[in-house]
Amino acid sequence: MFLSENSYRNERRSEDASKALAYYADINQHTRLYGIHEGVKPHGENEPKPTRKEKLQQQEYARPSLRGMGTLFDFNEHFIELSNAGEEKRSLGFMLLVLFGLVTLLPVYFVGLMLTARRPYPQDWYIAMGILLLMGALVLLLIYFMIWPYMLASTFLTSLRARYRFNRTTRKVYALRPKKYGGNVVLDWDRVQAHVRWAPPKSWTAEQLATSEVAREERQRSAGLDSNLLLYWPPLDTNDPERKGEDVLWVGPTGSGESLWQYVRTFMEDGMDAVPKPSEHEWLRKGFSGPSEHLEETVMHGSHMRDDIVGKGTSGATYGNYAANFLWAPLHSLAERLCCWPTFPEEWNSDCGQKRRESGIGPEEPLRWPCRASR
Repeated sequence: MFLSENSYRNERRSEDASKALAYYADINQHTRLYGIHEGVKPHGENEPKPTRKEKLQQQEYARPSLRGMGTLFDFNEHFIELSNAGEEKRSLGFMLLVLFGLVTLLPVYFVGLMLTARRPYPQDWYIAMGILLLMGALVLLLIYFMIWPYMLASTFLTSLRARYRFNRTTRKVYALRPKKYGGNVVLDWDRVQAHVRWAPPKSWTAEQLATSEVAREERQRSAGLDSNLLLYWPPLDTNDPERKGEDVLWVGPTGSGESLWQYVRTFMEDGMDAVPKPSEHEWLRKGFSGPSEHLEETVMHGSHMRDDIVGKGTSGATYGNYAANFLWAPLHSLAERLCCWPTFPEEWNSDCGQKRRESGIGPEEPLRWPCRASR
């Protein structure tokens, strides 16, 4: 889903790019942005031991971690591939769409019954059908103008997920997104900056956030589970009115932050052996999922993790979670089929010459291979 991307683009259409960036993306003079060399540095065998001051400085940074979140599509010596947030809301959006359709169509149905109950004249039937068609058209217009642009457009009839390949061999970031949310793009890793505690502006206005330090602090504290890792590429030329080269990516699931950034940064700078090996809970399915797959991998993900940590088998809370969610899993699977699965252009050679599968979940072999040119 592309809820954050959609809101940002809507803000850019209503305001200019710089105001949208400062307000919605929270990229402004008050924001702490991290560079690619800011993080925990691995200690080499022949290097002197770090001083106390250096140790204290290193403690300011989070340790590289995926924190048990399902976020990885692929992991190998050349690149890691991640996605964006919002997947857990897809079935909710589809359920709300179905319920809204039923609620709005029920009055149409009852009006039709009332108008067609008595037919002393043949023209009554045509009048009833005309009223029904008019009400149906009004419902469709309401959905299209009031609901579609703000939630449904970023959920259905678009790409299933964003795909971001962080390739340390080419030092590029390959992004697959729908055109209306920035489109497919290849970005230079060396120019990236990270906002590790991005949170949506919620009820604060641009003026409040620009003038009030208290409002900005409240926005940061509100992050919590709504936080996200945001990566920012500044314009190639700060004086360019078209802001060429500027881009933003929301990376990882809802709740991601500095630990995910340090995972990506450490992988890109120091390689796959410098970051923790992904656990079974940290993978994300490529392509479409069935109802049972979605239920196990997305809905029950947190419950299974807690059960594994406790080590006492499946808990009652997990069974309760199953009972509360198994009816909605088919809705999510059906909603996925209203989208398309994006694939990387071959001319990018983002896979370094080793074709990767486009379905399934979990580790994929090989993990190491010599980089090859485009086929």
